[in-house]
Amino acid sequence: MRFGLNYHRYQVPEWAPFYVPYPLLKKLLKTAIRAADPATNQPDFKEVYTCLEHNINSFGIFHHENYDILRQRVEELHNQLAPKSKTLSKTKDINCYELENILKAVIELRKDSEKLQWYYRVNKEAVQRIYAKLEKLCRSTGHTDEGHKVKWTDLEADRDVSWLKYTGSLNELMTAIIQIRSDMKIQSGNKSCLDNTSSHLSASSDPIRALDRAVIDDDVPKLSKMLEETYSCNTTTSQCFQEIVYDLAGSSVVYGSKRAAAFLLSETFSRYHITLDHRILNQMIIISGRQQAFEEYTASRMCSQCSCKDSCGKSESNLFSLAVEQLALGGKDVLLEKDAFGRHPLHYGAIYGLPGICELLLDLSQKSGQEYPARLIMSLDSQRFTPLHYAVINNHALVIKAFLKALEPMMQTNDESSKYILIDILRDLLAIAIKYHHGETALYVAARSGKEEYVDMLLKHGSFPDLDIPETVHGWTPLFIACVEGHHAVAKLLLDAAAKQDIHDYSGWTAKEHAAPIRRNTQSFRTDCHYLIINLGVLQSGKQVKAVELRERSPKELISMNAGFLMEISISERGSIRELVELPSLTDMTHEPFVFPVTDPDRAWLSFKFLQASSTLAKEYNLLGGGTALIGSPGDHFGENRESLIRERTVPILEKDTLDVLGKVTFTFVISKPISYRAIPLARPLVVEEGVQLVGHRGLGQNTASHSYLQIGENTIESFLLASKQGATIVEFGNTTSHESYLACALKFRTDIPIHDLNLDQFMHASNIQSPRGDPVSVLGKANAQPISTQVTSTKPRSRSLTKDHERGTREIRDRMKYTVDFVSKGFKPNTRGDFIQDSFTTLEELLEELPESISFNIEIKYPRLHEAIEAGVAPVAIEINTFIDKALERLFSYGNKKRTIILSSFTPEICILLAIKQQTYPVMFITNAGKPPVTDREMRAASIQSAVRFAKRWNLSGLVFASEALVMCPRLVRYVQRSGLICGSYGSQNNIPENAKTQAAAGIDIIMADRVGLIAMSLKGYQKQAKSQA
Repeated sequence: MRFGLNYHRYQVPEWAPFYVPYPLLKKLLKTAIRAADPATNQPDFKEVYTCLEHNINSFGIFHHENYDILRQRVEELHNQLAPKSKTLSKTKDINCYELENILKAVIELRKDSEKLQWYYRVNKEAVQRIYAKLEKLCRSTGHTDEGHKVKWTDLEADRDVSWLKYTGSLNELMTAIIQIRSDMKIQSGNKSCLDNTSSHLSASSDPIRALDRAVIDDDVPKLSKMLEETYSCNTTTSQCFQEIVYDLAGSSVVYGSKRAAAFLLSETFSRYHITLDHRILNQMIIISGRQQAFEEYTASRMCSQCSCKDSCGKSESNLFSLAVEQLALGGKDVLLEKDAFGRHPLHYGAIYGLPGICELLLDLSQKSGQEYPARLIMSLDSQRFTPLHYAVINNHALVIKAFLKALEPMMQTNDESSKYILIDILRDLLAIAIKYHHGETALYVAARSGKEEYVDMLLKHGSFPDLDIPETVHGWTPLFIACVEGHHAVAKLLLDAAAKQDIHDYSGWTAKEHAAPIRRNTQSFRTDCHYLIINLGVLQSGKQVKAVELRERSPKELISMNAGFLMEISISERGSIRELVELPSLTDMTHEPFVFPVTDPDRAWLSFKFLQASSTLAKEYNLLGGGTALIGSPGDHFGENRESLIRERTVPILEKDTLDVLGKVTFTFVISKPISYRAIPLARPLVVEEGVQLVGHRGLGQNTASHSYLQIGENTIESFLLASKQGATIVEFGNTTSHESYLACALKFRTDIPIHDLNLDQFMHASNIQSPRGDPVSVLGKANAQPISTQVTSTKPRSRSLTKDHERGTREIRDRMKYTVDFVSKGFKPNTRGDFIQDSFTTLEELLEELPESISFNIEIKYPRLHEAIEAGVAPVAIEINTFIDKALERLFSYGNKKRTIILSSFTPEICILLAIKQQTYPVMFITNAGKPPVTDREMRAASIQSAVRFAKRWNLSGLVFASEALVMCPRLVRYVQRSGLICGSYGSQNNIPENAKTQAAAGIDIIMADRVGLIAMSLKGYQKQAKSQA
């Protein structure tokens, strides 16, 4: 779904109407599936195929039209580099100023070529995704695709052949330019670039060549004298002479000879009755525009003569003003004349964003009549774009303002037809500016962007009827898209403006259900093998890091105009699989990691190779460069069996010949190592009993600052026994590892020293120091068990009523803890005497041995997480993750009772992944904060309910446990999770409210984790009794 949501972002805005409508095709696909006959379960995809084939045809036509325009431009540039005109071609020199202008034109053409290539790439991705979905559905239902894909395959093949030919031609052109630049050997001395070229004819041997040289030298007196001589000698016809002068004027613009250009345009044209037309005007605008747009790409040392011309004389705008003055009364016809691309001068002024030139043209046209400026602004070129279109497309605000000001009289006219034409064009422009073509309002697009200030402005100055208008593909209103994209501030603004919350989209979902936001991969893993799991990019939201970043290329490197880049990812082991990624990637890779089997990770390395499509052979690729990353454990940096919680790595990509940096690749990885346990027990499938399973959170409940009810110390044997007695079928406890790898039942950051940096004695001392002497009576009404030897040898302690020595330990531990980050933020420490009924801390082994087998366990594997370490103010370092998991699994395999149901769970995605790979004995559930405010967990795999479902399905987990806020607000999400084949549970303070527990039970939830076990058990029992009576 992420590709569909981001589809508008991948589009070239002005071409948006000509894209294959991927969201619409997905909608038709889902409609066909829902409408399938239940008896046969055979969907009718006829409408999908018809729509797809029609849009493929439209896409092909549009692509071919733009390809032809690019091909024409390449031919024009070839002609400029090797001109064939009758006047100046035979003796034409080329100087560095002209060469730089041609180079800028080629760079501009390359950018437009890349735009068309990107257009093709996005459409290709969309079409292939739809065909892949159709083929998958056809296989599952026994249908055949009946050859529907043949037309698309043929179009792909033809396009690839023509594009290779085109890129080859463009490469030749760029190579020729670079070669000429090299041959000129431009130096910083007083030489002209023409003095460095080979075997030129002398100026005196050819009058036309001499004229051309005078223009290049920008020598007006010499040029004037030579023109007089040429005209008076009658060596050419009058028409031929006029053509020579016209060509000289064009050359003066190209050469940057501004004095010569001013002389020719202002004096010579009028003296010899030469008409100024749109060609020179267009040329002047284009050269001026390219000078500003592509200066950084072509900045190089010119010869002293060209550098002098570049900095002296009239500016381009003054020169253009001079040319416009020559148009006089006939100017209106010249301004409306179009070139081969259907464009007039104002089109080019708008394309390059030259407000001064655009205003000059509009002022001149207004002299011919009030309607002429509007005619110019709304004139269409061969691509059906007006100058106003181009100003919006290229984001030239000053030009847009000038155009709108010129259009004001048209809006005040009584001519209704003109008004309608203008309104249609403005509506079209708005669609380009905000990228909508499926009924999205401006408010919808602003909400989608997440720009709070835009939404606020539209709500204050816009039309409120737009507030609940849905777009046509999904049926989403602005509130829907704000919720889908997770824009909290925007959603609040819309709700404050009274946006409706009870609207359902075409799938039957409400905005709330989207706010608490697939393939199933049943890949089997060997328990005796290492695996390297790699995600491209980062997995923490908020980091502005691209997975693949390429640097800007120099003109020399621009020679290699290509049909696309690919990246090959592989491991340095023989027989390793190789993964190809087309760049830039259009796929959300969060839930599509690469998994490589590895024999020896300490000696292996990860290789990234950048490939480029060949310009001569289809399906052939040339190596550009590569990079390598060692994947062995960097534990030596942090101590034995320690590793960083930051799993991201960045690798520079080096060019294969020069070793220059081409770019960089950022990836996130984790290594799964096989557990060395002698005999892993067989899998124990999780059987979910009918009705809701009540789980005691940390036993009888998590300790809180509230004193409204009695609280037993959390994660203690006493607490677990009491939870079971009050109605919990499962008890949940957190399990972490001490310094010497003992498994303790505690949280990760209770002190300012992480648990994994304490040994077991240090950890238990915080509990023992508070414990009273003697044998306190259990809350359950019986004495705590002690070995017989202890009972015999112990002496009767002094009566507690006669001393307060037992309170010293409590005060001591409280004083030690009160300045820790956790105590300062909460005002207490869990399981401390004085605040709670304290009991000794316990270990996993004790729980497995001492608790009755009728009590099921939900063991949360508490591995430190990056955002928690930052919040706790400790270093982001932990026990090596494989060591951490293996110790827990070894204890479970050794002490686990076969009759006891045990569930493993974790908030840490990497823990869930490794548990799923290392063993199939116990079911694994992923716990997520999705939908729980405030958002502190930046983990992208837990960013929404939908994302968590994808993660669980990808790694074949048993279920998910969500923050209860989301499920209480949107109970139907329970069924969404269960329809994906997953068990659904919830946790959090909302579960301590009986009505909320009943709401979730009514929705069919499988597991509810609560602190108020007795209260919720009674509530659920009453609900189930009532439900049975009503059945």
